[in-house]
Amino acid sequence: MLYKNLFDNSIKRSNTIKSIDPIDIQLLIQNVFSLSKEKFWINKNHNITNKSALQKFYRYFNRLKNGEPVQYIIQKTEFYSLLFYVKKGVLIPRPETEILIDEVLKLVDKSENILDIGAGSGAISIALAKNSNANITALEKSKNALPILKRNIAIHRLQSKIKIIKADLFPVGKKMFDIIVSNPPYISEKEWEGLEDKVKKFEPKMALVGGKKGTEIIGKIVLNTKKYLKKGGSLLIEIGYDQSESVSEIFENNNFKKIRTISDYSGIGRVVIGVSVS
Repeated sequence: MLYKNLFDNSIKRSNTIKSIDPIDIQLLIQNVFSLSKEKFWINKNHNITNKSALQKFYRYFNRLKNGEPVQYIIQKTEFYSLLFYVKKGVLIPRPETEILIDEVLKLVDKSENILDIGAGSGAISIALAKNSNANITALEKSKNALPILKRNIAIHRLQSKIKIIKADLFPVGKKMFDIIVSNPPYISEKEWEGLEDKVKKFEPKMALVGGKKGTEIIGKIVLNTKKYLKKGGSLLIEIGYDQSESVSEIFENNNFKKIRTISDYSGIGRVVIGVSVS
């Protein structure tokens, strides 16, 4: 069998059950047969000789047909041009969160101390540490996410730049930060019910649902930030597609100034930024 035939046949099989993104099938093939993206296309007309790897592909493909995200199956994902280890129990980093990274990096100075609330896989903390000289405190409460966070920091050899703290929303102590950043749970309970099974069945609800309205955890973060954010420091929070106005109001009610919303390429508000005045 040729690699091309395996790819094409898998797409046909997936369409008879439920549509699977061809890119996910390609990622499975690349992972199982240890091919780069370039080698996948170069070798597409080559015969598959590794039969054990082929059997492994079919096992993985069955999991994909059952709705499991490809990132959990191959236990890796790309974010901000970096590779991360992921598995069930931690949220899969989304491309829109890269907007959050871009905005933080615009504000970072040489000696910044940054707090990342709800670090999860470590995607935000690691991307910031890789692209700046800042010292990062990565805060996470999930016992499932913490080992993954530690592993990713070790993979990227950033133990000296990123400190892990197990806590809910804020660390114990009086340390003040120049920047606080968070991609918190911001989906409402109603929105959760309408999400595809691929998300509801496999990804952690606690990392996605922010309360009945979706903004409850954001409200807690903004309310308590004044105890940890230096005067003139910046708070950056990723938000849901329709939350720009409500979250900006939360910022205003908690003594922030220079409040603005950063939109994605589709014009959807994705990040709210505010500067502390207290």
